[in-house]
Amino acid sequence: MKLFVATHNKHKLREIAQILPGFEIVPDNPEGIEENAPDFEGNALIKVRAIASRHPGEWCMADDSGLEVNALGGAPGVRSARYAGEEGNTPANNALLLKNLEGVEDRRANFNCTIALVSPDGCEHVCEGKVFGKIASSPSGVEGFGYDPLFIPAGFDKSFAELSSDAKNAISHRGRALEKVKGIIAPAKKKSGAFLAYLKLFRAVNIPTVPGDVLVGAAAALAATGAISGVKAAAAAAASVCLYLFGLVDNDIVGAAKKNSLRPIPAGEISLGAARVARGVTWALALLLASRFGFSVEWWIASSALLVGIVVYNRTKLSALMGLCRGLNVLMGALAVIPSPSGDLRLFAYAGIPAAVWFVYITAVTQYAKHEDSIPGRRAVVGLLISALVYFQLVALLFFSLSYPSLLMQKFLLSGAIILVVLRLCKKFMPKVSAS
Repeated sequence: MKLFVATHNKHKLREIAQILPGFEIVPDNPEGIEENAPDFEGNALIKVRAIASRHPGEWCMADDSGLEVNALGGAPGVRSARYAGEEGNTPANNALLLKNLEGVEDRRANFNCTIALVSPDGCEHVCEGKVFGKIASSPSGVEGFGYDPLFIPAGFDKSFAELSSDAKNAISHRGRALEKVKGIIAPAKKKSGAFLAYLKLFRAVNIPTVPGDVLVGAAAALAATGAISGVKAAAAAAASVCLYLFGLVDNDIVGAAKKNSLRPIPAGEISLGAARVARGVTWALALLLASRFGFSVEWWIASSALLVGIVVYNRTKLSALMGLCRGLNVLMGALAVIPSPSGDLRLFAYAGIPAAVWFVYITAVTQYAKHEDSIPGRRAVVGLLISALVYFQLVALLFFSLSYPSLLMQKFLLSGAIILVVLRLCKKFMPKVSAS
């Protein structure tokens, strides 16, 4: 599971990775964000909200940590990193702290780590960890960072900088806060279980974009011929969804060996055998629907071409093949709803225009999506571009409704509107999973 962390501090990142070994820690520096809150919690929330806006649907975390010295009224506190003025100047910070404590007998102090979390559904959580001790009269040790050479935790005669990483993490403020973080994330991860894994496998948030392709094709057939089967249109939409799911599962099976914690097979959430069963079931359902409702020979030819396009794309990643698959989906909507479409050139002209638009658009989106895992924010943009296809579908359905007004065409247009609503609900309420 990925965990985006709002920091560029390599020492913090190393400690977090050591304490949370089961997570892929992804740093995201909230550069330009002003930490102007008067307390640790406020600053942590400022930072985590900044990166959460860039990574919707992901776990995001930020911490604000500092040293609080009793004799100094809690200073350096939230200004710990810039106590001497310059951000991150550790020698100057330590020197100023020792200077301010010269002759002071009460050297009690504590480290505070406050962590703010944003869950994939947008909920915010705050965890706090503290460790108490005292400030030494001089620095000692070479481990750790910041004020570690000066801080001696209660019950020890060595500074944090003299302890091993394991020993420090077991008692440190950050270790204690991160244990609470695990208590929040781990149950959520376990609770989602197989259900969320299959949502990821099937890219469930994108499924509503598929039936609209078939509706556009069926509407084109109705405008061209004046008579189609509405029942076959519904069956064709269901069959196309099954073929779409087949393609997505096949894609993950092909990429199963890649290290990608966002995908359920390499992440170990779904076994390769279970994925193969799911792929077979989706294909079988598509064939069953086509046989049951007597789709035309031309539909079978187009669906065979679609199947070949899916399989080849998953192994070559040629963007044009993905565009071809979605264009074929539109044509299949037209070919499924009338008995013998091959002799009607008008049908192919009506359905061919949206199919060509789909081909160009999806080819471009697929090309753009090739680097979505490595470029921050691109995955979210890809999700929006895929969702925009529903608006293309609505425009096409509206055009055919105006060119051939009929009760059935109005039902197609209404169905398209319902699909848009369903898509919006999926985006809002379903667990956030990878969009592409």
